[in-house]
Amino acid sequence: MRDVAVIGGGVSGLAAAGALADGGADVVLLEARGRLGGRIHSLHDPAHPLPVELGAEFVDVPGPAFDAIRSMGGAAYRSSGGQWEVADGVARCLDYDDAVVGILRRLDPPPERDQPFRAWLRDCCPDVEPHVHALIERYVEGFHASDVDRVGVHWLARTIKGSGGGGGLVRWHPLGGFDLAVRGLAARLAGRCEMRLAGAVHTVEWRRGHAEIRVRSRFGAELEPVAARRVLVTVPLGVLQAKEGSQGAIAFSPSLDGKREIVSQLEMGHVVKVILRFREAFWDEVLEWRGDDEGARERKFFMTMEDVPAWWTPSPVGAPVLTAWAGGGAADRFLARGGDPAAQALDALAKMLGVPPARVQAEVVDWRRHDWHHDPFARGAYTWVPAGALPAQQALAEPVDATLFFAGEATATDGWNGTVDGAIRSGYRAAKEILETLS
Repeated sequence: MRDVAVIGGGVSGLAAAGALADGGADVVLLEARGRLGGRIHSLHDPAHPLPVELGAEFVDVPGPAFDAIRSMGGAAYRSSGGQWEVADGVARCLDYDDAVVGILRRLDPPPERDQPFRAWLRDCCPDVEPHVHALIERYVEGFHASDVDRVGVHWLARTIKGSGGGGGLVRWHPLGGFDLAVRGLAARLAGRCEMRLAGAVHTVEWRRGHAEIRVRSRFGAELEPVAARRVLVTVPLGVLQAKEGSQGAIAFSPSLDGKREIVSQLEMGHVVKVILRFREAFWDEVLEWRGDDEGARERKFFMTMEDVPAWWTPSPVGAPVLTAWAGGGAADRFLARGGDPAAQALDALAKMLGVPPARVQAEVVDWRRHDWHHDPFARGAYTWVPAGALPAQQALAEPVDATLFFAGEATATDGWNGTVDGAIRSGYRAAKEILETLS
C-alpha cells in the first residue's frame, strides 16, 4: 500500500511527486508512454542545428520550468518584437502592440458579462477596421488554440494578463531543449520515487482512503496493480474526456459523474505544428521587407491569412528552420482536409512567400511533427475555456472524498492553464493538498 499513486509523468506529475517525496510520502508514478515529459517532447537530432520541439517550446523567465532547466545547467535565449504580416512575398512590419495588444488590453478589467470573444470584439471595437479584427481573431484562435465564436472573454482576460506560455513582446526559448525541464524535475525523484513507464492506467477502483489502480502494457497485457491511499490524476483534459474503453481512457469505480460533467464544459484545443528544416534561410532573400530600411529588426514571427496562419524562426539564433503553426479553428480546418501535413504547410509557405511551390520544395531538407490530436495519451494540445465555463476549472481541481486529487494545466485557475508553468504549479498545489490529508 503506497501513500500516493501519481497518474501521469508529465511535468505536473513529476513536480507533484517531488513535492510529495519531500513531504515524506511513499510515492509511485505511473506513465503510459515509454518516456517522461508528456506534452514536452524534444528531439535531439545531430542533423538539426537546434533541438526539435514537437510540443511546448517557449519557456517563461522567471518561472518554475526555467528553474528546473537551470538545475540541469541549462539556459534560455531571448527574442523581442519581430512580428511581420506577410502576403504574396511582401513582409510588412507589424506594430504588434497597437494592432493586437492594444485591443486585448480592453479586457482589463474584464467586462461584467462573459461572452464569446468574437461577439465581444464586435461590440467593443466597432471603430477597428475589419483587417485588424481578422488579425486579432487569428491571434486568439492560434495562440490559445480556441474557437473565437465560443472562447470566453472572462477566461481570456485572465490569460492575457498573465502572458504566460511565450505570450507578450518578449519570449524565451530553452537553450538545449525543453526536455531539460523534464530531466530537472525527474532528477529530484532519483531513489525517492518508483517510476513505472509504458503502462497505461485503465481503471481506478476506489473508496475513501484506498484505491486499486489497474494498468495495461501497450500490447494489452495486464500489469501488476497498484494500491494507494491517495491518487493524483494529472492526465490531460482530452484523456479525461475520452470515452470509457477507448485507448488511454481511465474508468473510475464508483464513477465520477460530477467530474465528467465538469470536464465536458471545458475544451481541449488542437494544434498543428510542423518544424521544417531548409538548406538555407531563403525567405530572407525572397521576401520584400517593408518597414525595416536598415535590416535591424528581428525577423521572428510571420502572420498570414493563409491556411497556416503563423510561422516563426529561431531568431535571434541563425538557423534555416521555420515552424508552421495552426491552432484552434485553423487547426481544425487543417486537419479536416486530410493529406500530408508537410505538403500542406509547404503549399501555404509558397503562397505566403509568393514563389512557386517547386521553389519551396527544392529548399526543404527535413520536417518533423507529432500528431497530438490523435495521440491517445494527450488527445489535443492544451485547454481553453468557453464563455460561462470559468467555474468549471476550479471545480475540476477540487479533490473527491479526500482520496482522488487532480492536477495538470487544465486545473491551473490563475490564467496559466495551457502553459508548462501552470502545469508545474498545479502539481505543487495538489501535492500540498494531499500531504495535508495524509498528516
